[in-house]
Amino acid sequence: MDINATLIAQAIVFTAFVAICWKFIYPPMLSMMHEREQRIAEGLEAAKKADDSLEEAKLMYNKELSKAKKEAAEIIEKANSRASQIVSNAKTKAEEEAEKIMTSANTTIESETNRAKEELRQQMSDIIIDTTKKILDEEISAEKHDDLLKKAAQDL
Repeated sequence: MDINATLIAQAIVFTAFVAICWKFIYPPMLSMMHEREQRIAEGLEAAKKADDSLEEAKLMYNKELSKAKKEAAEIIEKANSRASQIVSNAKTKAEEEAEKIMTSANTTIESETNRAKEELRQQMSDIIIDTTKKILDEEISAEKHDDLLKKAAQDL
């Protein structure tokens, strides 16, 4: 192998080229690569944080949904309880009202019965007095009349 001037010149140019690249091209290229690597790492970290936030949001959503369902169930239970209470109160009031009506009706019937009995006694005493008058052909005084009524009432 022959070392000649061309080979030495090429070696010097190549060494100069490597030195220039090493001095002026590699540092900016390396810094751009480090910056890009840093941006990619930050992007991956942001994506991880977003994933964590999404999972946390899903957990919060499920927790709030469960809480809302529980509250809705409690509200429905309270409404059903209140409805049952209202129906029970209405039933109690209706029974009390029916009892009052029955008591009033019984009182009215009893008073009407007593009044009818009294009218019958009066009519009967009038008939007896008229009959007795005819039989005795004399007028009965008010005192005799009261005595006869009292005796007739005791006999009944």
